[in-house]
This record gives sequence, structure tokens and C-alpha cells, in this order.
Amino acid sequence: MLARLALRNVRRAGRDYAIYFITVALGIAMFYAFNAVRGQAALLDALSADAARMVELLDMFVKLFSVVVACVLGFLVVYANRFLIRRRRREFGTYLLLGMSAGRVSRVLLIETALVGLASLAAGLVLGIAISQGLSFATAALMGTTMTRYRFVVSTDAIAFTTVCLLAIFAVSSLVDVIYIRRCRLVDLCSPHQASERAGIRHVGVRAAAFVASLALLACAYWQLKVNGLQEADPHFWAATALMLVGTFLFFWSAAGFAVLVLSRSRSAYLRGIRAFTVRQLSSKINTAFASMGVVCVMLFFALTTASVGMGLLELFSGNIREATRYDATLTASCSFAEGDPAQGELEAARGDIAAYLSGRAAGFGDLVRASAQVDYLACDLTYQTLTDQVRDASRLMDASVLDRVKRSQVWFVSQSQYNASVALIGEKSLDLAPDEFAVDNTFASTNALADALADPAVRISVAGHDLHAARGARHVSLDTSAIPDTPLVVVIGDDVAAGIRLRGDAVASSHLNLAYASDREAGDRRLAQLLSQALPLADGATPASDAIEDQFEPAPWPVTSAATANQMRDQATGLRMVIVYVALYIGFIMLVATAAVLAIQQLSETSDSLERYRRLFDLGCEPRTIARSLRTQTVIYFCAPLVLAACHTACAVLVLSGSLFEPLGTNPSGLIAIAAGSIAGVYALYLVATYQLSRGIVLASLRPRRSE
Repeated sequence: MLARLALRNVRRAGRDYAIYFITVALGIAMFYAFNAVRGQAALLDALSADAARMVELLDMFVKLFSVVVACVLGFLVVYANRFLIRRRRREFGTYLLLGMSAGRVSRVLLIETALVGLASLAAGLVLGIAISQGLSFATAALMGTTMTRYRFVVSTDAIAFTTVCLLAIFAVSSLVDVIYIRRCRLVDLCSPHQASERAGIRHVGVRAAAFVASLALLACAYWQLKVNGLQEADPHFWAATALMLVGTFLFFWSAAGFAVLVLSRSRSAYLRGIRAFTVRQLSSKINTAFASMGVVCVMLFFALTTASVGMGLLELFSGNIREATRYDATLTASCSFAEGDPAQGELEAARGDIAAYLSGRAAGFGDLVRASAQVDYLACDLTYQTLTDQVRDASRLMDASVLDRVKRSQVWFVSQSQYNASVALIGEKSLDLAPDEFAVDNTFASTNALADALADPAVRISVAGHDLHAARGARHVSLDTSAIPDTPLVVVIGDDVAAGIRLRGDAVASSHLNLAYASDREAGDRRLAQLLSQALPLADGATPASDAIEDQFEPAPWPVTSAATANQMRDQATGLRMVIVYVALYIGFIMLVATAAVLAIQQLSETSDSLERYRRLFDLGCEPRTIARSLRTQTVIYFCAPLVLAACHTACAVLVLSGSLFEPLGTNPSGLIAIAAGSIAGVYALYLVATYQLSRGIVLASLRPRRSE
């Protein structure tokens, strides 16, 4: 009997369960889809060791954040259940009046929760499985690979993990519901309940001062972020964060009441139709829930920022990878030695020639490498300030904090012959310098404008007794293999000048050996790993037959401290792109759904509590469509107020981050950020429309008995 009663209640209260059902189903769908990424990645063709490691890293992050997601979903389930119980309190009171015990009422509620939970689980898993199939193609695109043998895959591990988490969530929710029902008194369940409006502060001067103060605090926070950036170690960052939080909560605490007082002074506008009722309803709602609206605004800010930054990093890791991986591989050696380091003796014996050293220790190195070029970075007692001080208005060319770091850095010099040999490997034009000239090479986006300004014959320096002036026109050619182009303001000098710097024993700071394979890159990478294991001491657990470059040899200051291949850098860049995008979308979407669901439940709850007010309006002759129009205005403002303020916070954060991260690295992610913002706005709008339709149905249903009287 209890099961039939619960099933009838669920059918009858389907509209009340709609937001609850949609939210839980969407949460389950995303929960399953992202936890199934590892299983879907098995469909991809020929994943490299680096790509496979990135998939493992993604799976680890998703599992970690799934715990947070489960907590958020648990909060939403409990929060939604409390709304449903409040809406049906008279129904539960009637059960008790008819002689049903509190325990049997609790069991009815448990069965209803189980029915809705099972339906949400089934719908969410079906939707999640469909989404996961699409994610498999998205994963292939992000990893830069193909999927020629697609098949429909269902991850049993992800289903089990999702089901266990959902059961735990509903167990906690059911326990909270049972405790609430057992503690409620019969008189509380049967008595009418109305939300009371908070009186708040009525003095217009105090409200105006609080509202203006909130705007001033937010402006100050934005200014702090603009000037000092997003550096967590900087106390200004935490000061800006505190100002933003205080300003946000103060804004919602003061804005509604201040708006009422300002609008009430324009009586012709305020008294038109039922506008006074609409404004008072909004004021009551926001004054009562200003704290939760502040929390919602902060959560929306995190959702928008996470998604926007994730899309920006997608552009970062996809835009410049080709320019940064033009060499097949680069072996890097540090030339800074501890006292008594045997590597220093090996460097002197080989005269600093990495290729010659490896050729003598690994048979077949010459067969592997079609051509190679070593680039030694030289340093002397000269900083970039000597150069930048000769550029007019250098501060206009780049960010002030970046310029300050550049000025304090040592100038890196490369000899003309080594530079020409290296760029010849990738088909670039050689450099021809006069005896008294130097050139500037730069691929680091944040210093491009400064490099062009330094390539002016009026710029002069004195190096190792030689007076030099800049050759006209900066060069922009990479001198190594990396994830992003990172050759910053390298000064190319003639060989005679370089020889003068080398007279100092510590002049060479580091050496890069750029390689061009005689075979394709995949075969070359495997052979390089084997040859390095022959020429250098093996790392713990490494075997000469291993295909991986990492952990293959014991790093030493010289001849090889690290190795980077073009394929490796591309796999790492695409893998990081996938991890960042998926984690950003996962967190952003869940936080968005959570905030939209909280606002929806609050709006529905307030609508239920205000039914008597809507009935009075109807009794006074107000048309239902006018009441519906008022309800639509309330819903739109209630949803849009935190979204607009969160969008302002996000715009400030993204602009600051663009200036310190994206622009210096030569990316403009505005298009992808706009796509992310549009997607978020679309999901948010769906909740807004659904909430309005449900609220409208609740109000119009309450008016029907009055129409028949």
C-alpha cells in the first residue's frame, strides 16, 4: 500500500519534482561521461607513452574532483528535498491526522525518493553514455590522433562508481528527510506558512551609502587585480579577493532595498499596473536571501572563470606547438658544475662537443642523426637594462612587471656560426652580420615588440671589448624544441666577439644540441632513447630496450641534462590541453548546474510561500496574464542579478589573466572564451525558463478554485 501511495504521489507531484529530476539527471550524466573518458580513450589509434600518461593523469584528476562533485550533488539533493517537503507539509500533516504514524510517513517519503532517484539514475546514465560517445571523438581531436575502429563502449567501472556515489548521496538525503519528518510537530505541518519580508534598513541615506560602498569596494578590488595581477603569493591578491567578497555580499544586501526606495520616488512609474507588487516581491526575496545570492554569485564566478580559462589554455596549447617543435629533438646540457664534478672533466675532454661525445659512446648515433647543430648560450656581466634603456618608451611595449624582470636578467649571447647552423636544420635563412653588428632573435610573444624595437642601428652595446650596434630587423626563429616558443631576446654576435666571451671559464651557461633524424620521428625517438641509454648511465629501473626518453638516463650537468623530442612535446601539449579542458568543463558545468538549481529551488519555494498574495491580487481583479508577467519579471531579475555581477568579476579576472599569461605567450583566446560563455548562458537560460514555467504553473493552479467560485 505504501508503495502504491508513493508512486501515486510521484505521478501527481511530477511538476514539483521537475527541477530536482533535471538537476540530478544532468549531474549523473556528467559524472558518468567524464569518469568514462579513460575507457573511451582505449578506442584511440596508437597512443604514445606520453599520451597514455596524460590519459592516466586526466583519470586521476577526474576521480579527485568527482569527490567534490558528489558533495555538491549531495547538497543539491538535500536542498531540493527540503523544498519538496515544505511544499507538501499539509499533505504529510493530513497523513498524520488520518492516523498514519510518523514512521510510515517517513517510509512513504523514502520510497518516493528511491523512485525519483532510480528514474534520475536511469535517465542520467542513458544521457551520460550518449555524451561519452561524443567525448571519445573530442578526446581524439584534442590528442591529435584518430579513431578508425569506433565501437559503442559502455564503461562498467564508471557505471559502478556513479551508482555507488548516487546511493551514498540518497542515503544521506533520506536520513535527513526522515529526521526532519520525525521532528516536525503536527501543528507546524498543518498550519499555513508565509515567508516574512525582512524589514532591513529603511533609511535611504544608509541604503545609498551601503550600495555606493559596495560599488567602491568592487572597483577597488578590480583595480588591485589590474595593477598587481593574479599572484597568490602577493598580499594584494588576497586583499583584492577579500574586497570582492565583501563588496559582493554588501551589493546584494543593499541593492534591493535601495532600488525600492529609488523607484518609489517616481510614483508614475512605481504605481503603474502591479509594478509596486513586483518590486516589493523582489525586495522581500533578495533581502531574505542576500547571503545565498552572494554565494551563488561567487560560485557562478568560479564556473565562468574556470570554463573561460580552460578555453584560453586550449588555445595556448594548440596555437604555437608547430613553431616550437620544428627540430626533431633537442638535448640540453647545463654547464654549471659543483666542485669536483667529473662531468666538468668530460666536457673539457670533449671540448664541449655533445655530438662528438655521444658518437664516441653510442655506436649508431651518426646513423640516427642526419644533421645536428649545437647552440651554446654565453653570458657576461651585461643585463638587458643596457639595451632597454636605449629604447624610447619601452614601458609602452610590454607589461611593466615583465619589463622589470627583463631588465634584471643577464643577456644571452649566441655565436653567428652556431646560430646559422641551427636555423639551417629547419630551412631558415642564415644570418650575415658585419663585424660591428649584433642581431636579436626572439620567439617569446611578450617580448616581440621589444625585440623589434631593439633591432635598430641606434641601439649599441660593448661586449668583450667590441663596440656593436644592432642590425636592422629582428629574427623570430626557435633555437630548441619545447612545448611553446620560448627563445627570449637572444643576442647573436660574430664569432670573434663570442671567442672573446669564451675566454672566461664560466661563459657557457648551457648548451642545446638540435637534431634532425635520418628516419621518421617515431623511429628516431625510439632509437634515440636506446642510444642515450648506451651512452649515459641508466636511471633506476630503465632498460636499454625502452622506447621512452624520460627516466631513461641519469641526468647530469653535461653532456645531457634533459631531452625533448618534437613528438614528446606535441603529445604533452595535447595531453595537457585535454586535461585542462576536461577538468575545466567538468568543474564549470557542475558549479553552473548547482547555482542554477539553487536559484530555481529558491524561486519555486518563494512562489509557493507567496500563493496567498497572488490569490489576493486575483480577487482584486488582476488578470492571470498580468500576474504571470510579474512572475516572469521576478524570475528574470532574480536569475540575472547574480549572473551579471559574476560576469563582471569574470571579465576582470580574464582580462588580467590575458595580460599576464595569454598575450605574453602570443595567444588570443577571446573566440573560445566567447563560445564557453555562450554555452554557460544557454544552460543557465534553460533553468531560467524551466523555473518560470514551473512557478507559473504553481500560481495558476492555485487560482483555478477561485475562478470556479
